[in-house]
Amino acid sequence: MFGPAPGAAAAAFPAVPTLGWEDVEIRAAQLSAPETARVTDLATRLAAFSPDVLLVDMFWAPLRHILPLAGCEAWLLLRSMPAAWLAGPPGVELDLMQYARIISIEPIASGAVTHPIDPIVMVNPGECQPRGALRARLGMPSEQRLVAVMHAGLPGEQRRLVPASKGGDLVVTFDLHEASALFPIASWLGDADELHCAAGYNAYWEARWLGYAPRATFTAFARRNDDQAWRIAKCGRYVMRANGADTLAAWLMRGS
Repeated sequence: MFGPAPGAAAAAFPAVPTLGWEDVEIRAAQLSAPETARVTDLATRLAAFSPDVLLVDMFWAPLRHILPLAGCEAWLLLRSMPAAWLAGPPGVELDLMQYARIISIEPIASGAVTHPIDPIVMVNPGECQPRGALRARLGMPSEQRLVAVMHAGLPGEQRRLVPASKGGDLVVTFDLHEASALFPIASWLGDADELHCAAGYNAYWEARWLGYAPRATFTAFARRNDDQAWRIAKCGRYVMRANGADTLAAWLMRGS
């Protein structure tokens, strides 16, 4: 994985592994100009790595004047995004021809998409913790109702998710900003009787794929590059038939 130095992100989410991450310097001015983009740190590091396939997760603009890489197909992953995302700023307009595949990883409506797949989630049902595991870890009795509040957003937002207290319920907050956070938390949440979380891409689709969405209350937080309200309003009837991560892996393993 190549991207900006995760120093701030790693400090914010200490429980998340960063193995396999390669820090690259992102300088917008140089990357925006064809004459300088190919000598930037990003361009030289990618060329040295010499991948067979480059998966571009949403943020295509830094690569606009770097692609194509010699001997390498580029695949662009798209999810919920502002309408202007497929245009780009002046001088850095998106060139769809740079991508062998344009893959939607949630049910967006865009004529640019060539390969729609199901959302990508970190955990499959068979990889979840057994029933009762979270209660056992928390040291709570099996008959007590467990209300989980899960968030990995901006500081202070979690307060909006905490429900009104109900007698007898144990309300537990799971915050990915904490060094002791369970990760991936999705593998544990099937044990919760009730879940309160944001409608971000990961939290929403994990709940749908792992079957605990009926017990979840989703809250939409405003984000520049993600429409959480759209996800709540438009995706409730979408049926996931596979984990998109497995679909991608199958394509890559068989080279087609």
